[in-house]
Amino acid sequence: MEERHRKIDEWKESLEHLRLQMHLGLEEAKDEFEKQKKHLKEWTGDVQEKLRHAKDLTEEKAVRLKSGFEELRVQAALGKAETEDALGKQRDKLSKQIHEVKHRVNETYSHSKGKTKEILGNAKDQLDDLHTRFDLFRLQAHLAKMETDDAWEERKNDISKKMHDINLKLEEGKETAVERWDHFKEEMSEAWSHFRDAFKL
Repeated sequence: MEERHRKIDEWKESLEHLRLQMHLGLEEAKDEFEKQKKHLKEWTGDVQEKLRHAKDLTEEKAVRLKSGFEELRVQAALGKAETEDALGKQRDKLSKQIHEVKHRVNETYSHSKGKTKEILGNAKDQLDDLHTRFDLFRLQAHLAKMETDDAWEERKNDISKKMHDINLKLEEGKETAVERWDHFKEEMSEAWSHFRDAFKL
């Protein structure tokens, strides 16, 4: 499958996961949070292994990236949070660490090439997806505390509309000419960034 169609399919799959997550009840969301921690722990281990074999990284950048992924893996490996307060702390620490690792990846991505650039590009996309999921967990917990179904329904409707708009863009992207693909990816990156703003408290 062509790279752009694979990428579009990945974006669509991420949207579908978020749509499903948005409709979970609070207890189901807590279970999903634990599943995402497990996924994050395994994924960071996989990325660390790939970076170990990256040839075109300076020693300093390699150490900085690997330590960021290791810190993230350690956070994801923490045991199940038994209280709402503990869960909130884990969620906030993971979100902060994901943000930090994204920053390190972005710094290195622009100066990388070849296989390393591909590894870091995939890592950027995965970190964006994970950051969005953890932001949604935080929003769900916050609105559950407020006990206002109206506020949550209003927010869900807003998010659903944004999801629909992104989905339409992705459908258009399938028809995008190969020479416009890089521009389309930039547009989608910006659209995802605006979309994630909908999860901010």
